[in-house]
Amino acid sequence: MFDSKIYYDGSLIVGKMSGVVEPQGFINGIFWQIDSRNVGEVKEGFSQLYYDDAVEAITVTDTDIHKIAEINTGIGVTIGTFRTALVLQHPEIIRLATLHQSLAKSHGFEVEIFSTLEDGFVWLACENPEPDAIKLPEISAL
Repeated sequence: MFDSKIYYDGSLIVGKMSGVVEPQGFINGIFWQIDSRNVGEVKEGFSQLYYDDAVEAITVTDTDIHKIAEINTGIGVTIGTFRTALVLQHPEIIRLATLHQSLAKSHGFEVEIFSTLEDGFVWLACENPEPDAIKLPEISAL
């Protein structure tokens, strides 16, 4: 599941992946961005940060990532240039994100993978707009 929200007058999208992460969630997110850009909610040159938390299952395959990349480089290109920070913890999502990053970079898109929200926001040159809500669970020392 993807839950995305627009911040800073349309210059930042923050999205959370949780629960069951499936291919249609990625596709819906692309079209949501296009629609949001078309109606002026998302500004040209926006940044986005997606993070994972409480992922229960992943039904996305490498083939799905290739299809999603085709959509991004075809239809998705109409939303203009943007930067993407991926803050990831789940090993399978990191693996899929690395493939996505490679495909995106080959088409000139900026995608970086981070392990902390702080690093992701620094790379995007913006503050966490809701630090009490946009956070990763603390890992307790055993």
